[in-house]
Amino acid sequence: MLCSSQGKTPCHVKVPLFQHLGSEESSLLASLLQSRSYHKGEMVVKERECSAKLYMVHQGCVKLSRYAKNGKEHIVRFLFPGDFFGHDALLHQKPYEVHAEVLETSTLCTLHRQDFDRLIEHDPMLAYHFLLAVSDLLEQSEEWNTALSSMNPEQRIAKLLLNFHMRNMERDGIKLPVFKKDMALLIGITPETLSRKLAIMQSEGLLQVAGNVIYLLQLEELQQRIQ
Repeated sequence: MLCSSQGKTPCHVKVPLFQHLGSEESSLLASLLQSRSYHKGEMVVKERECSAKLYMVHQGCVKLSRYAKNGKEHIVRFLFPGDFFGHDALLHQKPYEVHAEVLETSTLCTLHRQDFDRLIEHDPMLAYHFLLAVSDLLEQSEEWNTALSSMNPEQRIAKLLLNFHMRNMERDGIKLPVFKKDMALLIGITPETLSRKLAIMQSEGLLQVAGNVIYLLQLEELQQRIQ
């Protein structure tokens, strides 16, 4: 279906890639986008699937992952509103390199290759902004991997929680959008280690765990611990 964003702010407004667009180009983009709602656990795309589409998260959370030959899952990253994936498929018509699984009820918008080309004809600067956005993704990924490789388990947990806090724009309480096993897998520790370290951090007054909600009680202290 066409992207109506439920009559509210158009979904592409949340995507930094498109925030430079003028009113005419923004209206054109809104007319080209398609939206679809997904239930928790649904697959958006599978690794090696072919489709020249760019996906943008409007609501919810999506997990990107790959599987090794032995069946072991490697989580690439979690996506939140404003994030996108599928740029390689869009530009090069390459198969998707990841599985994309919805972790909670979500709405995603898609832009087809031919519509992307049409948009660039109206706004050639979009190609430049697209290059910057992809470059930012690579830089963030490299920074994340470099940081985790030098951190102990508690620092990794703190970094991930602060990232969730920033991305979800919450004040103190973070409703975890992912399973704890996925959190542990992303930062390279076991679920048991994650639970044990969260308990220690709670005893230190840094946070409070209440079911699937974590309240960050000392943001500055958490920041200092990862520096």
